[in-house]
Amino acid sequence: MQTNQAYVPSLDGTRLFERTWRPDATPTAAVLIIHGYAEHSGRYDWTAGQLVARGYAVFAFDLRGHGRSDGDRVFIRSMNEYLDDVDAELARVREQTPGLPVFLLGHSMGGSVLALYACDRIGGRMPRGEHRARIEGLIFSGAVLPAKGTTTGVLPRLMMFLGRLFPKLRLRSLAAADVSRDPAVVASYDSDPMNYRAKMPLGLIASMIRGGRYVERHMSGIELPLLILHGSADQLVAVDGSQLLYETAASRDKTLKIYEGLFHEILNEPEKDLVIADIAGWLDRHVAPGPFGA
Repeated sequence: MQTNQAYVPSLDGTRLFERTWRPDATPTAAVLIIHGYAEHSGRYDWTAGQLVARGYAVFAFDLRGHGRSDGDRVFIRSMNEYLDDVDAELARVREQTPGLPVFLLGHSMGGSVLALYACDRIGGRMPRGEHRARIEGLIFSGAVLPAKGTTTGVLPRLMMFLGRLFPKLRLRSLAAADVSRDPAVVASYDSDPMNYRAKMPLGLIASMIRGGRYVERHMSGIELPLLILHGSADQLVAVDGSQLLYETAASRDKTLKIYEGLFHEILNEPEKDLVIADIAGWLDRHVAPGPFGA
């Protein structure tokens, strides 16, 4: 396996920290991972290694304000900033794996970014048909997705209003104990200096609500193959959003799998071998046979 780390510019010049993992032989496809809130790309080293062993080139990067990337810590004023980061990294993926099919995997908030990207820049209002033509499928892991009624009502409107007035006001922190049932994962998460362990800024919360409202209105237009995965015991992100995406998306090729008893980070649970096997099997079925077989 070949690994590399580099800094790449986003569309506005913000430096993004990138990690790549590649098989020694020619890969069959590329997978771009979009990490979740408050974490970073380095937490996907095991996942990447498992996919590389199956013949996939894997790319991941730290969203702006996360990990080693530039930007105010976990702060944005619009989800478009994250979408621009994905655009910049996708350009890198295509540059380094020309002609290969590309899949995107988004975890937690990264799944929210992925859903918004699918609605707005793959099959939505923006004239970016080249993305539709070159992305083969989307994988969601414990994704933050809108469920019926979660983006409307008094509280979401209040959060969006306050987010405009006090975008850097910080409200709450993430409970590490809820990420996994594995105590070693929880301890590692809490002690990792690259993870953000302070409170979430209101500007980010408001941006995610606005993004969720857009996704709820446009998810019916998603047509790409979908693999939607969630733990039934996820205390951080309700499974309802994953179920709504599965029910609403126009894709004829979509799979929803709920893992009984698993917490939020299904790729860091004791059953992670089962989860990665499901992901790899789905990928294998969606690429043409190559040197590693399918």
